[in-house]
Amino acid sequence: MALALAGLFYTVIPLYQKAAVDEQLARREMELKAVEASLTEGKAEVYRLRRDDLVRVTVRGAAEECSDSFRGFMDLPAGEREPEEAYRLRLDVNVKDCVDRHLARAETSKQLGAADLEAWRAWAKPIVAELEAERLRTRQTVQELPRRAAADPSLLDDDGEFSQITEELFKHYEAYLFPTPQLRQERDKHQFARRLQFTRERVAMAYRLSVSTRLTQTLEPKMWKVERAKKEAAARVSVGASRAGP
Repeated sequence: MALALAGLFYTVIPLYQKAAVDEQLARREMELKAVEASLTEGKAEVYRLRRDDLVRVTVRGAAEECSDSFRGFMDLPAGEREPEEAYRLRLDVNVKDCVDRHLARAETSKQLGAADLEAWRAWAKPIVAELEAERLRTRQTVQELPRRAAADPSLLDDDGEFSQITEELFKHYEAYLFPTPQLRQERDKHQFARRLQFTRERVAMAYRLSVSTRLTQTLEPKMWKVERAKKEAAARVSVGASRAGP
């Protein structure tokens, strides 16, 4: 019995204690892995939120500056001596260079990883190339319109409703208001100039709106939009389930 008790004390009990310790250690390792996974997921979520915030700021700034919208939609800068008509017709903001500057600022902020920055540049490259080509075509159209319209006035937009009413009134009293061929020629000249300016501004504004809309909608990589949409959908489902209760 003494030998049996000694064997139990020195073999079976230590083995049992070791098994219990191993089981407890395995449980702690599983808990540690769960904590590490949760921490990694939390860090990834913080990075994603920081990236989304940077993307929103960058896209908004690029859409405003690179579309040249400050010329078409905002007041002239203080001290600007250039005539307003000429100022609003200038389309001299290179879309590619402008977007590159905004992406460079995003890189300087150190909020995005190198892989994401490279992916963003690759995504933006064909978009800005297309928009820059559109800018060059639009600028050429604006520059060539006076010459082309002189040969074919039908290229110009019609006068606005108020101008048309005014013209009808002038025609009704043409004999009194424009009694000589010189006055009528001067009137036609002013009318042509007004329609020309209106048409050129309309073309320039359409370009600015097109670029601003395109950058707002597409400058952010699609994969990031999809990822954010999935996260937001999962969050809505979770909130709905918690409100529904057991």
